[in-house]
Amino acid sequence: MNQVMGAHDRVETAEAMEVATLLLLRVRTRFEALDEPSEAMAGSMLVAENAATAFDPVEYQVARHRARAVDALEMLMDSMHDRTSGRLEARPMAMYALVRMSIEASAMALWTIQSSKKHDRILRALQVAYAHIVEYADFASVVGKEDEAAPYIKFRDDKTERLVGLKDAVGTLRQKELTKPPKLWRILQAVSPTVPPGQPYGVDSPYVVWKMTSAFLHGSDHLTRDLGDFEQVTESDGVGATFMVKPSWSLLCSCVAACVMEVEKLDARVRYLGTTAYGERSLLPSA
Repeated sequence: MNQVMGAHDRVETAEAMEVATLLLLRVRTRFEALDEPSEAMAGSMLVAENAATAFDPVEYQVARHRARAVDALEMLMDSMHDRTSGRLEARPMAMYALVRMSIEASAMALWTIQSSKKHDRILRALQVAYAHIVEYADFASVVGKEDEAAPYIKFRDDKTERLVGLKDAVGTLRQKELTKPPKLWRILQAVSPTVPPGQPYGVDSPYVVWKMTSAFLHGSDHLTRDLGDFEQVTESDGVGATFMVKPSWSLLCSCVAACVMEVEKLDARVRYLGTTAYGERSLLPSA
């Protein structure tokens, strides 16, 4: 815990910043070496589950989430390190929005396909698709009058019926209700297992990274003081003192590393499901 909290009680040393910079450069190299997973092979679990989620195939869902995660990381790394000039830069608040976007997107994708059970993966993909059509209709209701929103609400109802039909086609899911996915914090917890179970989450786990970045987005004063580097510039006048907000370079670099590792985990899971048939039979050619 002391590795994260209490940052305002120290000044980030040159040595710590150098270590963080080396970490950033290494994970950037790993990130640039990532290859987008190939299309799933015929006969694989992923292809079968694309058919079972045909309204919005699970493989396409995961690819969209991955694209959001990668886009945020690309912008973040380009903002932090200019290759031409070698300049390094961090902002105290704004960059955490990109970290959160990336970790949320990769976590949602991984949660959808992480279960070892076919029916879990299908249900989760259908839940995500359902949440999207509900959001679509809700937005129309906010920006349009009742008659203008009516076609979008009908679209939601028609497509919900189709999603329920896809759910009921899987025998083990017939008795389950089609709902939205769990709350986002539960999804982040689900992709952040602890060893042994019940122990505190690691500081580099997706759940902790998400909680930290949320604090910056929400302007949570006490947490941002502990997680950032705040320098007091005036003495207290009995009411308060003035502080200068400085970014924690080490924290930002460690968050970027966690985001890259999460994309790597996602890609590994997609490749496995896309090259393996039910029964754990690999479809890859023998070496």
